[in-house]
Formats: sequence, structure tokens, C-alpha cells
Amino acid sequence: MKKEEPTTKKTEAKEAGATITVKYEDIQKKRKRRVAIYVTVAVFVLVVLVSLIFILTKVRVPRFMLDDVSLDPISRSKVLVKLSSTNPSSSRLYYSEMSLHVRIEEFFETERVYLQSTLQEPHERTTWTGVVARNNVNDKPGGTFQMSEGEENGDVIVEVKIQKKSSMFHPKRTLRVTCPVLLSLKDLTAGVSRPMRTCQVS
Repeated sequence: MKKEEPTTKKTEAKEAGATITVKYEDIQKKRKRRVAIYVTVAVFVLVVLVSLIFILTKVRVPRFMLDDVSLDPISRSKVLVKLSSTNPSSSRLYYSEMSLHVRIEEFFETERVYLQSTLQEPHERTTWTGVVARNNVNDKPGGTFQMSEGEENGDVIVEVKIQKKSSMFHPKRTLRVTCPVLLSLKDLTAGVSRPMRTCQVS
């Protein structure tokens, strides 16, 4: 009976050791689960924050219209381009570095005219007027102005930077606006009195 006692003690020690090992593995598993939960929550919060920033900083593209291309009725020597835009968002938009010129492919392209920077209220319509050329033989853009007869399809091209003014971040977005119009090669005026063409924005 005395010889069997050490064997019994060793068995109990092994069983006790096995019990300790199982508890340690359980702790490790719990730690891994906690880490996985923390990582999942952190990723979810990050995705939500990025989505909110994207929504808050996203600028809805304004709708541009070409209102008119005509001779100045007073001086009869200036070609006026009237362009308007409507702010479709509920935030104010700031227009800056705005330039405008007229192009007829294979004929000529006028000089750029820079327009005034403007802060536009939500759902507001703003109109700009630019003098892009002169009805004068001595001021011939590209050497072809008032040198041809007939009409050709042309474009009024606008480049502008817009910026949303109601969010924490204010990234600028550059837009290129192209407004197709039928133009007279003689005086660069529109073939119709009021084009009212919807412009393409890229």
C-alpha cells in the first residue's frame, strides 16, 4: 500500500498541471476574441468616419447654362457671353479662378477672359458676363475673326474651381464646362438670339 502512494501523487500532479494548462489556453482565447472585437469596432468606426467625411465634403456639381452670345447693343463692338449656374445643394459654393473663352475647331480660339469670383447661396442662380472678342478687324483672335462667312458649331468653354463652404474640410474641385453653340464666323455671335443651352461638365 505504501508503494502505491507516490504513483497516486504523480497522477494528481499531472491532472493539476493539465487543469492549469487548460485555463491558460482559455485566457488566450478570450484575449484573442477581445482583440478581434476591438479591431472590428475600430474598422467599423473608421469606415463610418470616412463615409461621413466623404458625404460632408462632396460637392454637388452646379448646373451651367449658356444664356446668350451677342453683340453689345450699346458699343456694337464687343461680343458678350452670358453664362449662368444654379447651386443644387443646401450649402454655399465658392467659385474661383474662373476663365471663359470661345472655340471653333479648325477655325480659331479666342483669348481667355477671367471672371469675378463669387460666393453662391444654396439654390441660387448666378449670372456672369464676359467679353471674349471684339467685332473689329484690327482685333482678330487667331487671325480669322470677321474674315469668314457662314455659321459653324462652336463651344463656349469655362474652367472654374468650386469649393463647398459649410463643411469642416474645404477641398477645391476643378470643373471644365463646355457649352455648345452655333456661331457666326463674321462677328462671333450666336446663330440664335438666346441659346439657353445646357452645358456639359467634366
